Amino acid sequence: MRLPKFRYLEPASVEEASSLLLDDPGAKVFAGGTDLLVNMKHRVEVPTALVNIKKIKGLDAIRPENGALRIGALTPLKKIYQDPAISEKAPVLAQAASSVGSYHHQVMGTIGGNLCQQNRCKFFNQSPWWRSANAPCLKVGGAVCHVVQNQEACYSSYCGDLAPALLVLEAKVLLQGNQGSREIPVQDFFSGDGRTPLLLERGEILSEVIVPMASAGDFSNYVKFANRESIDFPIVGLAFQTSPENKEYRLAFTAVDRRPVRGQKVESFLSGKSLTPEVVEEAVQLASKEASPVKNSLYAPSYKRSLMGRLLRSILKDQARS
Repeated sequence: MRLPKFRYLEPASVEEASSLLLDDPGAKVFAGGTDLLVNMKHRVEVPTALVNIKKIKGLDAIRPENGALRIGALTPLKKIYQDPAISEKAPVLAQAASSVGSYHHQVMGTIGGNLCQQNRCKFFNQSPWWRSANAPCLKVGGAVCHVVQNQEACYSSYCGDLAPALLVLEAKVLLQGNQGSREIPVQDFFSGDGRTPLLLERGEILSEVIVPMASAGDFSNYVKFANRESIDFPIVGLAFQTSPENKEYRLAFTAVDRRPVRGQKVESFLSGKSLTPEVVEEAVQLASKEASPVKNSLYAPSYKRSLMGRLLRSILKDQARS
């Protein structure tokens, strides 16, 4: 499949990139391209221009500052899981990065691109010929969501691997544009609207991810269930972080809703508790109620809810044994 026609632009600074995006509302930011180029070939995204930010200096650095790790948006996934500071202070992020796609995805893909990827749906991620059998859905400018027959909301799912890891790390993102910059928590970066999943203002670019340095003694893990060990997006993914001494727990899911989901009910239940078999089983039951998946993939919502609990059970048992 061939790419559609587009203009190709190479800004030398974030400010120049922002100006190009403001001048052309149909332009999109291009970095690794592992998500965008595939969508363009399927004509589910047809930007008028690609603004390649890979030539902007300083956006692929990892540096400590004021008790946090600042990770440039262009940092490749491979570099993230190979970095000693991330492996020691934020191992859940390293685990999530190493789980993305194939080795080629990890070399080309970036932390910013993984966060900013499009939502997915069986009615959206298809060829033009396949989609022609139905009326256009909300995500491509149509009048209805075919998943739930809703005329107001798109129920495509967010499936990024790194977002749940960054949620449990309580990370922030730095957004930059011509009007200045702002830092917001990762959880506030996602809209919950499947049509426009990211809360980026016009001309804004995600330039940095800011990760607090967690204690090296904390236990964390990222696990996911997918059709194959590589290539596939998660059917369900789960990130987990705990401070055993304080008995505090944080967890977040991906691929179960229109945005990554923080497991607040489970967190509240586990807080201050030891992981006895009874506590673990109660937490597993609560985990399956943290989100309400819909039938926007090959898998039934009930199966996804079951996976949410099963993944949590495996992590909690690992933590109890550590």
